[in-house]
Amino acid sequence: MPNEESNKPSNPDKNTGKFPYHQGELAAQDKAGTRGAASELAAGKRSALNFLANHDAFLAAQSFAAMSSVDLNTGNVWLTPLFAKAGDLSAVTENEIVISSQSIPDNDMLNRVESGTPFSLLGIDLNRRIRHRINGVALGFEDNDDRRLHLQVNEYTPNCPKYINRREIILDANNAESINRRAKREERTSLTKEDQDFIQAMDTLWIGSYAPDIGADCNHRGGKPGFIRVTSPTTIEWPEYRGNGMFFTSGNLEVNDRAGVTVVDFETGSMIQMTGRALVDWDHDGRYEGASRAIVFHIERIVRTDNVTSHRWRRLDYSPYNPAILGKDSANSDSAIDDPSINGNERPIKAALVKIVEETETVKTFRFVVSHRIAFLPGQYASFEFNNIPGGATSEVRTWTLSETPNSLNGDNTLDISVKRVPNGLVTNWLHDHAELGLEVVLKGIQGEMTAITLDADTQTPLVPEQLLLLSAGIGITPNLAMVRGIGAFSLQDKTKVTMIHVERYQRHLLSHHELVRRSNNYPDFSYTNIITSEQGRLTKVQLEALVPNPKDQQAYVCGPASFMEQMTEYLASIGVPVANIHTEAFDF
Repeated sequence: MPNEESNKPSNPDKNTGKFPYHQGELAAQDKAGTRGAASELAAGKRSALNFLANHDAFLAAQSFAAMSSVDLNTGNVWLTPLFAKAGDLSAVTENEIVISSQSIPDNDMLNRVESGTPFSLLGIDLNRRIRHRINGVALGFEDNDDRRLHLQVNEYTPNCPKYINRREIILDANNAESINRRAKREERTSLTKEDQDFIQAMDTLWIGSYAPDIGADCNHRGGKPGFIRVTSPTTIEWPEYRGNGMFFTSGNLEVNDRAGVTVVDFETGSMIQMTGRALVDWDHDGRYEGASRAIVFHIERIVRTDNVTSHRWRRLDYSPYNPAILGKDSANSDSAIDDPSINGNERPIKAALVKIVEETETVKTFRFVVSHRIAFLPGQYASFEFNNIPGGATSEVRTWTLSETPNSLNGDNTLDISVKRVPNGLVTNWLHDHAELGLEVVLKGIQGEMTAITLDADTQTPLVPEQLLLLSAGIGITPNLAMVRGIGAFSLQDKTKVTMIHVERYQRHLLSHHELVRRSNNYPDFSYTNIITSEQGRLTKVQLEALVPNPKDQQAYVCGPASFMEQMTEYLASIGVPVANIHTEAFDF
């Protein structure tokens, strides 16, 4: 058992009547294979703040924010950190926010922003890993001593917490001002050696971008120190780790390469702001672990300001999503594959462990990266070879379902497996207890028939049955979960009606429960039911018959312990599901 397109936007935004993504974003989504996943997330974009959801309170509480703006005369994009005190950022209505000039560094371009200037504000709570993006246009400063900047809200989007390195603020009790008005400020056109060391020591950067006639965007990038690399005095680059697939930044860069990048040293209160041109390297050579692309930024102007703020932050921990930094030359090591056409079934490939996420008390997800993209179908499994596991043979091979699927049909160089701790599980328990980032294993192959998503032989477009029943128990949920994610990622929701039933002993062991509830709430043709046997007893034939509509039309995929599959196959056949339509998991190697 596994432990294991069209060029037109899909749906207009109901609030604005506009399509949720512009052509650059759609182009980036197509290149990354995330159009379907992005379409699912479009519902999260709003045209205004929501005071009932405390968006106003969230802004007012922030001591730090980042704001991108555009110089309308030159087209240059700048990214300004805002070092605030409570109340310096406030929402006066659902469509207007105000920023105190007391939070804006001296001589910053933001002090001279013109009415009508596109902006994007990223409010971020570094301690709780919460970030909200607000896009719109500047309305200008008040003509009085307060000098408050008014901004019109055109779009509001909460963002995921991935890659935020958690910090708590340390306020200077003896200093009422958050901005140091005597800070040393220097301008230049290339990075000094000191600048380069500064940048490469950082674990966070902020990037601003701009799509003409559409608007600005401000975004965050995080990783372990060293994830930003200086390749020359006028060029830096960094990996683009897997995110939500909407591609606000990369989408803007598809239509306009102007960008602004800022790094802040949270321990010293110093910063480096840069403006220039950025491009997305969609086919980079694998030198970044956990990333299938990189951004290369060519610097044209630099502003360095030391001790710009009295604020200081103490790092509490790194994001658990941060891939390991295995070394600048890892792509040239023995783990690299020279043949870019390799597909995972032709010869063994070395895979490096770059991320571990604890899903439940018994399940962890392990992300491995290989140097080239491998195509697979949602629900298929991967076999890995482990060497010299204590208590085992010289070589131990184990198989798990690939649980993440956004780029699977187009090929992905990151492979996720969700592994359950089991009694006497030699390799699974070793993974849980001893695996460390940087571990190298051998990917033996990707195979399996446990998938309802296939490709049309002529057009290579994804296909799915009109009626789909996904029935699982325990960790057997992983292939069914992968298929559900694949249906979303490839925009197949309107082509199938999915009934998903999962059996688990305890509520706390439910894997991806909140995700599945969200999907069932968002899509009327997706039904999700879980049976908790410690409270409800085992799933019975009567219950199953009541839960499964149109049994004779169902394509059923059953996964779990052997006894569960045997019993469920019997039940399904007895309620009218054709035996030929009942699929269970089996391994070929």
